[in-house]
Amino acid sequence: MTDERPFVDPGGLVAFWHEQYLRAYVAEGGSAVKWLAGREGSGKTTVLRELRRVALTEGYLVASVSAREVQIGRFDELYRAILADLPLDGIARLFAAEAARRAGAGDFRPGVDGDLESHLLAQGRPPAAVAADLAGALDFLYEDRNIAAPVATALRHIAAAVLRPGIDQDARRETASTWLAGGKVSATERRRAGIGMVLDRYGAREVLRSLLYANRLAGGKGLLVTIDDVDALLGGDGPVRYTPLRRDDAFEAMRELIDEGATMPGLFVLFAGRPAIFSDERLGLRSYPALAMRVEPEVRSSRPNPYEDLRDLDDIWRQDWPAWRAKLLAAYGSAGHETVESQALFAMGPISPVKLLVEAIQAKEAGTYGA
Repeated sequence: MTDERPFVDPGGLVAFWHEQYLRAYVAEGGSAVKWLAGREGSGKTTVLRELRRVALTEGYLVASVSAREVQIGRFDELYRAILADLPLDGIARLFAAEAARRAGAGDFRPGVDGDLESHLLAQGRPPAAVAADLAGALDFLYEDRNIAAPVATALRHIAAAVLRPGIDQDARRETASTWLAGGKVSATERRRAGIGMVLDRYGAREVLRSLLYANRLAGGKGLLVTIDDVDALLGGDGPVRYTPLRRDDAFEAMRELIDEGATMPGLFVLFAGRPAIFSDERLGLRSYPALAMRVEPEVRSSRPNPYEDLRDLDDIWRQDWPAWRAKLLAAYGSAGHETVESQALFAMGPISPVKLLVEAIQAKEAGTYGA
């Protein structure tokens, strides 16, 4: 499915998550970890992309990770994968804008209007008052006890560098940004920046929690993280290889995300992968009972439950397939030829009928169908 085509929402899945979670439960401070299964071509990646798009329109921070491309082992590795896709410059501007608002310069645009000091002086404020306002502009980061002091200090450095650019600020911003992203920072550099915390597998949980609280304090909605290709944990030819130990580390990190949910306000994590990762008794989630019991529904119904943590795209498409097939035909081409539609017959196999139908439509449009 290409980006230029209209999005066909299977079973209204994205619309449901948008309304019930991004606009309601998660936006109000809740957290959710969801799972999406589906055969090749069932639309998992497209669903994730569309969910990220609507999350951005709602004011969420958004990160996209592929378990096939990036190691997601221990919690700190998962944290680094998430932070690698987050725009720290955008986060800096978010906190700088909140600081400017609290200093009485709500019209100040961080990164656009120069430095806040000149902006405040141009308003006719006395220099002494401006100095006092600047000194306390970012103190709000220390107001919430749920924000660890090292995280508040790091955020202060990256935001201060936007408010008052300078060599000293830039050096501290570099240290703070590298540390927040989980990069290597020497003890000396951390000490100079006032950041004492080591970002290991335990510290990473505290930093992520603090970032979520700080984001809400600055007016942000929350953080959406989509993690695709989790079936890579089973092995394969991808650039990242998972040993049994690494796989168990990843399953444990997933469990921790679920269990820490009550202390992670505004976090929505969506994992997606092919069915084997959920059904394989030897290598999949079921091989790690502490995670499997938190993911698999206790009661199964003949109709999909939109609130279940684990959703199966193949089951969703199968429900009322004629209607979904018509929508796919309308979105991907006007071809109504019965031989094209026959490509979508549900048969056993690793390929989703959605992919078969779309490829048949595209081949017919290109004049290569049946060639």
